[in-house]
Amino acid sequence: MFRLSVLVLNLLLVSHEFSAGTAKIEIQPLPALCNGYCFPTLKPVMEYVAIHQDKWNTCTEILANEARKDQIQLNIQLDALKADVSNIKASQLSKDEKLDRMEREQFAMHESLETINRYLTVKLDRTKLQLEAIKNTMDYMKAQMDGYFSAINGVQCLQPGFEKIGDRYFYIEEDVELNWLDAQAKCRRMGGHLASIKTKQEFDAIVEKLDDSKSYFLGVNENTKTGDFVSAASGKSCLYHEWGPGEPHHNNDQERCVSILRKLMHVGNCTYEKRFICQYGI
Repeated sequence: MFRLSVLVLNLLLVSHEFSAGTAKIEIQPLPALCNGYCFPTLKPVMEYVAIHQDKWNTCTEILANEARKDQIQLNIQLDALKADVSNIKASQLSKDEKLDRMEREQFAMHESLETINRYLTVKLDRTKLQLEAIKNTMDYMKAQMDGYFSAINGVQCLQPGFEKIGDRYFYIEEDVELNWLDAQAKCRRMGGHLASIKTKQEFDAIVEKLDDSKSYFLGVNENTKTGDFVSAASGKSCLYHEWGPGEPHHNNDQERCVSILRKLMHVGNCTYEKRFICQYGI
């Protein structure tokens, strides 16, 4: 500490001599330089410097230690922040991978369902065609069998109430009213079907025998396809129609069955109960 004080004093003396124009600067012992005058004057300054030197050194060391601690703490926090960022990136990447996998699985499932649906649709259409072909074959075989039995017996086996109108035999129900399905069932029990009219001459001959105030079911409906009126007896499209004004007209899905009212054909509700006309054979 004393050396530091001496150094300060020497610097002061050097500065004084330099300013006085001394050409040669020599550092001499302190008492010799001061001549007993400046030393007592500078002594308090040197003592003050000596006393506080340790404090200054300690303060500087404390500040340096605090700075190092702060730097270490900042490094720790920075490392933790980097780790958090890495974890967040890894988590987001994992979520993106899961989302991509779920989307691929959903797409694959959708494709599988579409394939199954197409297969079932084709299978159902094929089954419908097969059933329709079987039904037509059975109807054809029944008609042939009816013809064979008629040929064997020599006469037609008609239930009471059938009458010949034109070239065929028909039964006109005037007493009982049934819905379309029940009417068809009764005609089948009588050996026939609900009637499908083939020609205008046949239609005109039949309507002349009907009560114009009543409605009569025919064996024609469009249950399979709207606009395609099919004969219940043959399973084929009915070619002859004598539509009333605005017909065929539908108010709801139940209006699929054809009937005769006031000498004209109308599309009506199949569940309503009406009189009906049966035909013998196909």
